[in-house]
Order: sequence, then C-alpha cells, then structure tokens
Amino acid sequence: MKGHARNMMTAPVLSVGPDASLAEIARCMAGARIGGVPVVGAEGRVEGFVSESDLLGALLAERALSTRASEIMTHSVLSVDEFDRTEEVMELLRKHRIHHLPVLRAGQLVGMITPSDVVRFMVEHVLTEPPKVG
Repeated sequence: MKGHARNMMTAPVLSVGPDASLAEIARCMAGARIGGVPVVGAEGRVEGFVSESDLLGALLAERALSTRASEIMTHSVLSVDEFDRTEEVMELLRKHRIHHLPVLRAGQLVGMITPSDVVRFMVEHVLTEPPKVG
C-alpha cells in the first residue's frame, strides 16, 4: 500500500502529562472511547504510554486513584515519523503486536495509528473501485 504514516493517522491525539492521575486517565479514555493515551512531557515529547492493560493492572494492584501516569506507563514506546512508509507502519504493528503507534513530526506528537486506522486506510485507498470506462 502506497502512502505514509500521516495518511493513516488519526489526529489530533488526546494525551496526558506525566502527573495525570489514574482517575484522570480513566476518565479521558472512557470519555473518548479509546484504548490508551500517550504521556507527553513538558517539551512535547512522548515519554510513555498508558494502555487499557496498564490501567487494569494498576486497578487490580489496588493502586490509589491518585497514582500518576509516570508510575504506571510503559516507558519504551515505539513511534514512527509522519513520513515513514505505510508498509513500515504495518510491519511495526504486526511484529511488536502493539495497538497504538504514535506518529511524530520533528519529535513532537502529531497523530496516532491503530490497526483500525490501517483498515480504514486500506478501504479508502486500496479497495476503491476502478473508474468505469465506456
């Protein structure tokens, strides 16, 4: 599939700061009906990611609702540049079995790609009907 990460991504992206509480993160995710949020620091750089799984783990461990994002987030986050090719994006999602892939422009968060975004891109750009002739 020809294209770049920026053609697939959802933007703008909801994010939280490292000091966001467990309660704030849960409200954000539930309100937006999303499965995770990037944790973005003061300089706009992605510092981590809090997924539904991270949130469930914290709840099961009976962590306080005041627990900060920086305490429960996944620290090593894979990301792509907005001009990375669609094939590279799909391979990262598949190979690492991840469901959220931040898209960066000059190190700053500009979008998010999920497997649903890939399917939408495929339907809109690959499975289009050819023009009818004559």
